Amino acid sequence: MFWGLWVTLLILWMGRFVTSFLSMYLVSDMHVSAGVAGTIVSMYGFGGIFGCLYGGALSDRFGRPAMIVIGNLGSAAMLVLLAFIGNPWIMAIALLAYGAISSMPTPAVAAYVSDVVPFRKQKRAYSLQTWAANFGFAIGPIIANQLVKISYALMFYAEAAVLVFATILMIVFFKEVGLGKRPRGEVAPARASQAAESAAGNAVEHAVKQTGESQRPQRFSVWRSYRRACADGALMSMVVLMFLYTLAYYQIVSGLPISMTQIGLGTDEYSSLLTINGGLLCLLQIPAIGLFQRMSNTRVLVLGMSITAVGYAFQIGANSWVAFAIATVLWTLGELGTFPIAATTVANIAPKDVRGTYQGLYNLVWSLSNAFSPLVGGWILNAFGSRVLWICCTVMFVIVAIGFYVTRGPRERAAARNLAVEEG
Repeated sequence: MFWGLWVTLLILWMGRFVTSFLSMYLVSDMHVSAGVAGTIVSMYGFGGIFGCLYGGALSDRFGRPAMIVIGNLGSAAMLVLLAFIGNPWIMAIALLAYGAISSMPTPAVAAYVSDVVPFRKQKRAYSLQTWAANFGFAIGPIIANQLVKISYALMFYAEAAVLVFATILMIVFFKEVGLGKRPRGEVAPARASQAAESAAGNAVEHAVKQTGESQRPQRFSVWRSYRRACADGALMSMVVLMFLYTLAYYQIVSGLPISMTQIGLGTDEYSSLLTINGGLLCLLQIPAIGLFQRMSNTRVLVLGMSITAVGYAFQIGANSWVAFAIATVLWTLGELGTFPIAATTVANIAPKDVRGTYQGLYNLVWSLSNAFSPLVGGWILNAFGSRVLWICCTVMFVIVAIGFYVTRGPRERAAARNLAVEEG
């Protein structure tokens, strides 16, 4: 069941390139400033906030397939619409809607992996999922770079076509495996237990009343699910720290292309850096699984943050493509364990009946970063220049590394508790 989804994700990520080229598209084709481009691109992230919040919780209620299919097909439709927009501010409004729709499948996919993969194998599963994303990230920019040389509109059409094709494959896969609407951990068993208890009562009237109440479906509430998740300190430490991390790390999408443009480098040089990043991750991700299995999640995360800090520190004085390429190799090594192990940690600490909700709250991090990273990066670039931007990012990674080590206790206890439940 995992491998069917993995193949479709691989195809999807090979066609995910629009967001990586949005900043450059706005600056070079729509002729807006770096600050305005950052503001417009941030709308995609703000939209993703709503998509993650509802996509995760609703996948707990209606099942993972529904959120995945609706989100992907809706995203394809929005991409076609974006290709026709020539006004930057109308583009901002459309990106808000696109961000909301395209983010819906993300927590559902992550929760699905947790549903079908045993606890002890989840680190490997999320590493393989990350490998698929990285392989697509390595191939996608090469394709996109050729498309934008003809027309930026082709970039939007190509990604929409890939989304439709991959979603059709997903529908066939879900039908073949007979995946139902509800994920594991649904509330129906709890209602059945309540009905049995009420039937055991001595008073007939009391028993009938309790039975009737137990058979009424429990009202689903997104906010009730998220209140439960927000009360979990283990999860919230992950959310806060990963937000700080991605706020800085996402400058490779927003700040880096603008910084390179300012020193005379273009789409060829930028896309080649993304290919180096994705290519190295593809080469090293699977061999690294064995190493990660022997290390605690916290140790991998702290090590990854530290190496990433070194890579971004190298960009402080970068003034050529070669310098940026060396920096890319360094922060790529840091990324190697960070993304899959962070996702694994969230899956490990999540109760099975709210896995979608936990993944939705965690994936909210990426949407918030998509929203605020272009704003922060664009403002720093305009006001202080790229040197200050990379210094700020480096300091942020050091802070996050320390934070992961200090807050490790609640996460490790929650993971141990869930492992005991699964194997007990």
